[in-house]
Amino acid sequence: MSEPRITTLSEFLHHSGAKYRVFDMGRRVSKLSPDQFVSFEWAQKPYPLPFQRSALFGVIFWHPDKADKHYVWFLKFPLDEQGLLLQSARDEFLVMLLERVGECMLAAADGKQIEGALKDSPYTFTPREDKMAAFNAHATRSLALKPSSFYAEAYAYFTGKRPLDSWDKLGMQGVADVAVRLDDNQETLGLIETLPRIPYEPFNVLSTFLENAEPAAGIVEVLSQRVDVQLEKKQPDISMICACLRAASNSPARGLVDQMVKHVLKHPCSQHVEVLAVLSGRCWRSLQQNTLCQLYMEQLAHNSAGYEAFSQLLADLVFVPGMREPVMQALRHPERSKKLSQFVGKMFG
Repeated sequence: MSEPRITTLSEFLHHSGAKYRVFDMGRRVSKLSPDQFVSFEWAQKPYPLPFQRSALFGVIFWHPDKADKHYVWFLKFPLDEQGLLLQSARDEFLVMLLERVGECMLAAADGKQIEGALKDSPYTFTPREDKMAAFNAHATRSLALKPSSFYAEAYAYFTGKRPLDSWDKLGMQGVADVAVRLDDNQETLGLIETLPRIPYEPFNVLSTFLENAEPAAGIVEVLSQRVDVQLEKKQPDISMICACLRAASNSPARGLVDQMVKHVLKHPCSQHVEVLAVLSGRCWRSLQQNTLCQLYMEQLAHNSAGYEAFSQLLADLVFVPGMREPVMQALRHPERSKKLSQFVGKMFG
């Protein structure tokens, strides 16, 4: 009896005897469930977090008998207009993979062969340093492994046990580990107390990693307060506002995040392209509400860079699953401004 034909990466890994985890590496680093990944591979559902019309993800896998030896592949696949996987790309990738390592990869191949299997493949990529740190933090936590050796120092700093001017001694990996390990109540409370006093440089680094985590409501409250302070100034610090929005964007405290987004959208600073990019690229769940989406579209039409920025950010936003309907409703709103009407006419005319 012939072996079943392998048609997806998940089938290939399963057939090889491997255990694996998949993490999105596009808009943010976050774990994908097995159902999400399999549905995507079979082109049954759109990729949940598309980035630049592509699915970017990291796969960490290992053999159950050698659980201390992990392998990682970072893969990038093109998506169609609906956000579904282009199956021709997947098939091309699998043919190459099977030719190089065979079907029983983990049983027969050594580490160098496995790690080098995708060399020169058009479907691989190298993540940025911060994305790699976030991936490592998520992977070690998911696999119940210890955090990096930089964790203890970063934990001490962000919980107020080190001088606030000693941030230059922190390792990026340690900050990433702190961000994804905030479930401990004591650690969260320590960060809440320290957060308002942290200088901008370490705060900005922390915010980069909090967007890949799920910060608690108390942390979002502090971030919201920092935003409100900026909104009261004659010249708000755009970088600080963007850092706070990024840091809060993936929090399960949806109401608090929505309120922060609303405050920003009602301020003229939200016509700044950097703010608009963060709102659509990180806070899109808030924009699924029709009122907030309408506010966003008006500020986007009046953005500081004109029609080109409008069309680029809009094209990216409608590609996110769940965003097309609220965006189209906002664009068709009978009370839309003259500027928004002009840009809509230009885009669709």
